[in-house]
Amino acid sequence: MKILFLTSRVPYPPLGGDRLRAFHFIKALSQQHRVTLLSFAAGPDEMENLHPIAKHVERFETVMLDPRRSYLNCLAGLFSRKPLQVHYYRSDEMRSLIRAHLARENFDLIFVHLARMADYIHEMNGLPKIMDLTDALSMNYERSAVLQRRNHLSAYNLAQKVESRRIRNYEAQVVDWFDCNLLISPVDRDYLSRFTAANKVQVIGPAVDLSYFHYASGQYDPNTIVFMGKMSTFPNKDAALYFYDEIFPLVVQRFPKMQFNIVGIEPGAEILALRRHPNVTVTGYVPDVRPYLQQAALSICPMRTGAGAKNKVLESLAAGTPVVATSLGVEGIVLRPEEDALVADTPHAFANAIARLVENPGMRQRLSRNGRRLIEEKYSWELVLTQLNELVNSFKGRNKF
Repeated sequence: MKILFLTSRVPYPPLGGDRLRAFHFIKALSQQHRVTLLSFAAGPDEMENLHPIAKHVERFETVMLDPRRSYLNCLAGLFSRKPLQVHYYRSDEMRSLIRAHLARENFDLIFVHLARMADYIHEMNGLPKIMDLTDALSMNYERSAVLQRRNHLSAYNLAQKVESRRIRNYEAQVVDWFDCNLLISPVDRDYLSRFTAANKVQVIGPAVDLSYFHYASGQYDPNTIVFMGKMSTFPNKDAALYFYDEIFPLVVQRFPKMQFNIVGIEPGAEILALRRHPNVTVTGYVPDVRPYLQQAALSICPMRTGAGAKNKVLESLAAGTPVVATSLGVEGIVLRPEEDALVADTPHAFANAIARLVENPGMRQRLSRNGRRLIEEKYSWELVLTQLNELVNSFKGRNKF
């Protein structure tokens, strides 16, 4: 089949949830199909990343995203009904490029990654269309708005509330434009199914590269905790601050030498300020998170908001680093509390879970082995991409008009 694949940014390097997922989807589809990839590029850094992804597709073209134009688009869209992120990615050049490819090539399927790109193809009838929503974005915004309201972030909360309503209405609308819409977890699917066509929503879950995140059962530092993620996103930023403010003091009281490593790109001023504590390290971008995982006694995921399934949890389990998380932190992942990971939803319970792992190496080793086994059995890319290929192949021979 000939597939037209649209992304809002170059899906390389495969860092972060959406970029990682798009990269593996493209790589897998290109093994059986002829894929044309059209993507926005945010600047020279992304332009340097074209070759690693281009070798997997038949054609790859980009449109430079001008931030000034994008912000003007958002200003113009303040009083519209569409989400601001849709306006941010509005481009006549991209629309023309898509139409040109559709006019001269005989595609069998259009695959759109993320709802922000849906506007480009919803009027283009005659081809089967799949959209990977990944997460229920409206659920993410709704949860964040509730949390921010508790924290009295009034102006920002108002903006979040407005955008949340727009995204919810937009998601309900765009699901109907596609033959199939993909989500990463049953929780996200069930949420969207409350206000969208349930028969058009399907789960294709998260996955981990088992060869990259190999199991490491060697030496580790019992006085090191790691938290990973893109630190500019509100859910990750909130989780890091929540842990630092409410849980870490309880941990240090019991283990004075405990080190808290925050590993991830784009830490803002609030996260960087945590370095004032002698036991806290904020790395910013690192080319490889594996050494930090292998060194740590445990990995934490103290999420209080967000949607989808957390790659940081899956990657930690794959590497054999035990996880302590909130219920929301392991949402969308089928695991056994106390056997595959520890789950705690209050500061004292979270600190006690950490203490149990630090003080009981046998328990840590058991969770380490169980976590790896869970990923091998349920969350390998081989399993997930088999599902994807079966779905795409089901569209073979669909009538076009």
